[in-house]
Amino acid sequence: MTMPYVDIFGIALTLLAVATSVGMILFADRWQAVEAWAYGGARRPWQVWVLAVVLLVLWALALGAFLLRPDEARTWAGWALVAGVPALWAVKAAALVFNPKGRAKVSGISDPRSWQRIGLGRLPIAVILAVLTWLS
Repeated sequence: MTMPYVDIFGIALTLLAVATSVGMILFADRWQAVEAWAYGGARRPWQVWVLAVVLLVLWALALGAFLLRPDEARTWAGWALVAGVPALWAVKAAALVFNPKGRAKVSGISDPRSWQRIGLGRLPIAVILAVLTWLS
């Protein structure tokens, strides 16, 4: 029986990266409001917490499925997806999500051109996630 949780996790991350990047590019003038809503206040909205929990559950399922694979079926791409990406999440969370200075910096970006540049800069992340998912 195949446990596709690694693929589901990778696809979810890829789609989320694409959606947020495209949102930043196409709706740059409105993206500031989204960031301020998600990161601007002292507390995160419940929807942000629900998304975080869903991603953590998907990650836990993917990690479990990956670790249950035979050794020869564990690829470097799988390790990068289930271990490397979450490690980078932790760094991002420490720098931005749980750091008031980081949140203020992100929620203070108001120039639409800056959001477009950020969105364009994030698109390669979606490509990398897609490749890791394909190779895992």
